[in-house]
Amino acid sequence: MSPAVRIEALTRAFAGRVVLDGIDLAIQPGEFVALIGRSGCGKSTLLRAIAGLDDGVAGGGTVEAPRSKAILFQDSRLLPWERVLSNVTLGLAAADAEPRARRVLAAVGLEGREDAWPGTLSGGEQQRVALARALVREPALLLADEPFGALDALTRLRMHALLAALVARHRPTVLLVTHDVDEALTLADRILVMDQGRITRDLPIALPPPRRRSDAGFDALRGLLLNALGVPEHA
Repeated sequence: MSPAVRIEALTRAFAGRVVLDGIDLAIQPGEFVALIGRSGCGKSTLLRAIAGLDDGVAGGGTVEAPRSKAILFQDSRLLPWERVLSNVTLGLAAADAEPRARRVLAAVGLEGREDAWPGTLSGGEQQRVALARALVREPALLLADEPFGALDALTRLRMHALLAALVARHRPTVLLVTHDVDEALTLADRILVMDQGRITRDLPIALPPPRRRSDAGFDALRGLLLNALGVPEHA
């Protein structure tokens, strides 16, 4: 099977500083990969390269990714002058765009909020709209750049469960950038650790879903990843 994403010898530099240093990576169709690492290690730069959002940046290498892709950012990036339904269907020309959007909004728990203004929604609701906007396009690749980082802890846990359920239903390939080791362990089939522009650890996660922090093996994997990040387990 051909990889959904294939990267070879990828380099990127900003103002003479190397941010990605010869990245090689293959992600299989339907695989959920989490990318973790310290701030400034190159996680978001790698995601933007896969998304095709880094035109004009110095560097080289090969990036192959599906044309059908969607991106979730930390902020929802909703248009405040458009209602929820219009935000979800924005840019869709298909005749069935509106009924599809209504179905996806129901799937993310926002049935009945189609005519709401973004400013009347909570942060978690806004991110659910952003998730609906991504999934209504039925992307082959979903790129998520710390999409839950600004949410409170309880809302973040609810979003983890929602994302896991929707990914299981729609089966896109997913690349999630996160600082949160527990988030990565809860959601991903495979976790990559980045440091100084390189992938330093590639760890398959064999725990069956749905995952809980009380599961046998969760703490051991958490400790392994924290050590890979240079963080003492009991710090």
